[in-house]
Amino acid sequence: MITPVNIEANRILVDTDVVSYLLKEDTRAEFFKPYLIHKTVAVSFITVAELYYWAYSRSWGQSRITEMESKIKNYLVLPYDYMLCQCWAQIYQQCEAKGFTIPKIDCWIAATAKLYECALATNNRRHFKHIDNLTIICPSLI
Repeated sequence: MITPVNIEANRILVDTDVVSYLLKEDTRAEFFKPYLIHKTVAVSFITVAELYYWAYSRSWGQSRITEMESKIKNYLVLPYDYMLCQCWAQIYQQCEAKGFTIPKIDCWIAATAKLYECALATNNRRHFKHIDNLTIICPSLI
């Protein structure tokens, strides 16, 4: 078992890749599990959209989609609002000013983590490493 480093945040936002690992019971999820114990585990609204996109693009049947939906209910889904939109715009602009273009979907995830004061569990550190004051939980940081 991996011993997690101390993460101060009481809420952990799991990036889409990590949710995918957890839902599929992929071995890559094992790294993240200790960080989720006794925490509020959340996903961004955009992660839910990505999961549905994957299901539709891979022609999942209704029973498999229903199974995915029942598993998503284990997470707190953080919604969009105007404050989140403002946070997204600030992060996107700050990344541009640093010469880094963050993918728009990842910017939504980062904005959600920052606005709701969550640490971000991701396997895609490179997408988020230029964002100030964002706590990242990622195997490449250990």
